[in-house]
Amino acid sequence: MKKFTLLLLFVATVGMAKDYGLHFDDRGNIIKPDQHYLWKGIDDEKDGFRQSAFKNFKKAAEFGNFHAMSLVALYYMQDQDYLQAHAWFNLIDLAKIPNRAYIEEIVGNLEQIMSKDQLKNAQEMKGTLAETYGAYPTLLRREEWKKNMKFTGTHIKGYIPNFLRIQLNSGAVVTGSDLKEQMEKFIYEYEFSFGQGEVTLDEIELIEVDEDAAKGADDNEP
Repeated sequence: MKKFTLLLLFVATVGMAKDYGLHFDDRGNIIKPDQHYLWKGIDDEKDGFRQSAFKNFKKAAEFGNFHAMSLVALYYMQDQDYLQAHAWFNLIDLAKIPNRAYIEEIVGNLEQIMSKDQLKNAQEMKGTLAETYGAYPTLLRREEWKKNMKFTGTHIKGYIPNFLRIQLNSGAVVTGSDLKEQMEKFIYEYEFSFGQGEVTLDEIELIEVDEDAAKGADDNEP
């Protein structure tokens, strides 16, 4: 079979404004969109752009990123919106996050200061959020990200040609089969990877929760 080396990879996104495209690190690993938005959010937070950070964490959460969900929840805690915080924390599959005890402790503290009605409302809110950030919608979002791409050498959106070879500036080469395997794993065997070594929630937490304020909240709640 004839092989082609494609030095330029054209990726078009369809139906979504400025969706994050296909990028690689120097070793030829795809930079996943949830990683990209999480990194952007962390940079925004460091630079003092809180609203932009919040939006980027939510974008990362659309792909199923539990760390981003936890940061959204911590933002709501910072704003003393405990219903939203509780709902977002409960979207997280604790079996898939490295610091489950940390989340469990925060949720336990929240449940001590929230009334029964608030907890009920938070559970209903979680159901609504799960329509966008639950396991199945986030899988569909990852599929959509791939399907919105159009590669050089084919007119079929989302199709990765077998002859595809991408030469990176680092010298690494990504083949069509490499890319397919990485895409399939990202979409159907999703696991969070920060991309720069082992990272736990404690290490990327950027928000200090005011526990005294939390304990004193809703004192007049029936």
